[in-house]
This record gives sequence, structure tokens and C-alpha cells, in this order.
Amino acid sequence: MKLGSFTLEERLVRTIAITVALIWGAVAYFRGLLHSTPAPALHGEGLAVVLLNAATFALLGAGLWVGRPKGSRWCRVGNVLLLGAMGTSLSLYAVAPHGGGGYFFSMVAMWALLMRMPPRWGVALGGATVVAVGGLGEAYGHGPDYGLLAAFVGLTLGALASRQSAHAQEAARRAEASNAVLAERSHIAREIHDILAHSLSAQIVHLEGARLLLSRDGDRVQALDRVERARNLAKSGLDETRRALATLRGEVPEPKEVIAELAEEFHASTGRPCDVQVTGVPRELPPQAGLAVVRTAQEALTNVRKHAPGARSRIVLRYLGDAVELEVSDTGGTEPVLELEGGGYGLVGMRERAELIGGTLETGPEGKGFRVALRVPA
Repeated sequence: MKLGSFTLEERLVRTIAITVALIWGAVAYFRGLLHSTPAPALHGEGLAVVLLNAATFALLGAGLWVGRPKGSRWCRVGNVLLLGAMGTSLSLYAVAPHGGGGYFFSMVAMWALLMRMPPRWGVALGGATVVAVGGLGEAYGHGPDYGLLAAFVGLTLGALASRQSAHAQEAARRAEASNAVLAERSHIAREIHDILAHSLSAQIVHLEGARLLLSRDGDRVQALDRVERARNLAKSGLDETRRALATLRGEVPEPKEVIAELAEEFHASTGRPCDVQVTGVPRELPPQAGLAVVRTAQEALTNVRKHAPGARSRIVLRYLGDAVELEVSDTGGTEPVLELEGGGYGLVGMRERAELIGGTLETGPEGKGFRVALRVPA
């Protein structure tokens, strides 16, 4: 079972691992604290150890939580709290350098700050911290801990390298998204061309048939039927072109509304019903997921019109907790197939669209008809 980008089993393993690590860390920390010098007490330096621990926990927890959303307006407040946590934790290291745990909490706060700050400020923070740790060791008489100083230097370099790697990955994702947008626009342009080619060529066929019937004093009822079919094709082509242009402008309507319109267009153009069923609680979908649902429904109904004339269709749209599912099926054609030149995305294009956003597409015969089933995370 998928939950977001992780399966249920993966999330369970991660939760257990994090819980075990936190418990182990808490036990190890409090054991070290109880054997620290000075030990926690209600007076003197022991009281300072207790108060500095409490202040460090409070400031560190608040700083990590407040500045958690990236780009939040509270991020600066979180940074100030983290700086305060570094101050109290380094003070704890100065008072109890052995077993107090101050250096560990200062590293946690420093890493969080380095991941939020611009690189130049990160370098300054790392340098100031190394100087402060060395100075505290000299000031309190236990001398500089060169291993600890090296750890802070490594932490600074590691955080800056990790930040640069994250920026590079973000730039790659943006470039990929930009390429996807360009490819989508190219597809939409080709689709508009196909829509116009399909509707206009079919209209010409029907109108030419009506002209021949009328010019030879043929059945006026048949001629009127040809004209009405041409009219329906023109209306359907115009609606599809408008929808494609809206997508090109970035206007993706709610899938539920578009599917209802597609069902009406299918009924108007074929004279056959298209049943629509929506389950779950409808909600706003991410643009890519909504577009995939709309395009898949449109392509599936186009295939029914082209390859299964006379078939009834059924569309089921399911809103699930972490995904949305679309199922389009038909009962099989009962009339001769009229093949037209060109084509939309087709089954291959629909599958590629789904896989690009982490979804799946299943297609295949179902009884006398055909079934298309899409599932995308949303």
C-alpha cells in the first residue's frame, strides 16, 4: 500500500528505527548526564547544569519546530531560537565538558542553522563556533578539545556541501519541470492540430454526403442526419479545442466537472449514453494529477468513438485518501468502424503521462469491450 512517496511497510520500518534511536539516545544522554562532572543538583554548578539542559531542550525544540516550513515568515524567529540553543548548549559544555552533552546539542542546532542560512553566513557561523569552543576550553581551564574542534569544522563543511547538493537537486528538478511544461505544450499543440483535423475531416465527410443526397433528391431525413452529425462534430471539436487552449494557459478545471462535460459530448456525438459515477469526497487535485485524469478520460472516450462505434461507456472517478482513480470502460462496438487519420496521445502517451507523476495505467479487454484504469497519487 502506498502512502505518499513511501509504502506502508517502509513508513513502519522508518518509524520503528527512529523510535529506537530516540530511546537509545535519551537513555545514553541521561546516563552520561547523571555521571557528569559536576552532576545535576539543586545548588551551585549542578543547578546550572539542570537549568542549562532545560533551556537548551526548550530553545532547540522550539527553534526546530517554528522554522520547520521552508520559507516560512517564522523562519527568522526559529533561527534566533536555534542561536539561543547554541549559546546555552555551549555554556553547558563549558560548565560540564565531560558527560554534559552540551557539544551534541550545539551540533544539532548548528546543523539546522547551516541548512537554513546562506553559505557565507554558514561559514561565519562555523568559524565563530570553532573559536568559541576553543576559547571556552581555555577559559575554563580544561584546554581545547582538538577532536571536538575538528568535529565542528567537519560539521560545517558537511552541512555546506549537503546544502549545495540540495540546491543542485532543486535546480535539476526545476529544469525537469520546465522541460515537462515545454513537452506538455508541444503535446497540446499537436493535440489541437489532431482535434481540428479529426473534426473538420469528419464534418467534410458528412456534409459531402448530405450535399450528394440533396443534389440527387435523396432522402432528406438522411441528409438532415448527416448535417446534424456534422454540427455535433463541430461543437465537440470546438469544446475540445477550448479545453486544450485552457490547459495551455495553465487553467486546469476540476476533473469531476470536465468528465461530466465529456460524458455529455460523448452522448451528443454518438447518441449513446455515458454513465458517470463519482465516489469519495471530491477535492482539489495537484495540476499534474488533474491534467492526467482529464486527458486520460478524454483519450479513452475518443478511442471508444473511433474504435467501438455504438458502444455504451461508463466512467468511474474515485477520490481516495492518497490517490485518485479513473476507470473508463465500454460495452464493445455495434457499428462499422470509421478510421480517421491522425491520433491523440494513445495508450502509450497516457501511460507515459501517468508514470511521470508516479502513477499507473492499466488497459485491456473487458468482456466484449475495453477498459482503461488510471491511478495517480494526489
